[in-house]
Amino acid sequence: MPSFPLMRDLPPVVETTGWDWRSFEAPVARSMNFWLGTDREGNRWLTKLTGDFYAYREIVFARLAQQMGWSCQSSVFMRLDERSAKAIDAKPGEVHAAHWFLDEHVHPPCDQSCNLAPLIGRPVGVAEDLADLPIAHILDWPKSELAACLFGGNEPPGRLFTKEHEFVIIDSELMFATGPCSFDSTRWWGDRDTPTPSGVKLAKEVCADLLALGQSSLEAALALPADINVQERWPITPLLYESYAHAQAFIGGTHGA
Repeated sequence: MPSFPLMRDLPPVVETTGWDWRSFEAPVARSMNFWLGTDREGNRWLTKLTGDFYAYREIVFARLAQQMGWSCQSSVFMRLDERSAKAIDAKPGEVHAAHWFLDEHVHPPCDQSCNLAPLIGRPVGVAEDLADLPIAHILDWPKSELAACLFGGNEPPGRLFTKEHEFVIIDSELMFATGPCSFDSTRWWGDRDTPTPSGVKLAKEVCADLLALGQSSLEAALALPADINVQERWPITPLLYESYAHAQAFIGGTHGA
């Protein structure tokens, strides 16, 4: 089980009335215009103020990923009240994504027995390089990068290791930029003409995970709360169904395995 609440247990929309705010700098990544809000119950939420369309793309992917059993950060829609908007130099009523805040593991490892220690300095190019690591959900790392091919991402999602030594998929707002593409563009696949067995196996698992969801789960992932309007620059729904068809075609092929 993850160390954070899943999206099914969170409200689909959070209102920021009464929140306290401070700017946030991530320990190991660029974090321009990141803000950390603390709600009235003491829960912490991270926002990057990327707007409603990026929020929607990230939330749709996160819903799918969590339904597929992957370790992915929990994201919801956030609507800014006047006081919060003024505090973070935004506009009242704007809608952005809010992410349940995860305490990131320190770098380097916390001690000699740290579960992350074997990863430091280890060359990582195929799934076998990760399989024996004592890190929860570690194979969701290559799955998430293969998913960027399946879900038309401009780039792969990010990754985070929590203080609890678990892997979590983050920063998936660039999914659904286009239709699906071949898995052979990722390092996990191996050579384009001679893929590794582990790469093919993981790609099939990614496709099977999506196909196992069914129509109702896809509709649930795409659903917008009644009081949220998203200005889609292009429609996301047909891209998701293209991904589903691509997964069906991939499972039905041979692909060297």
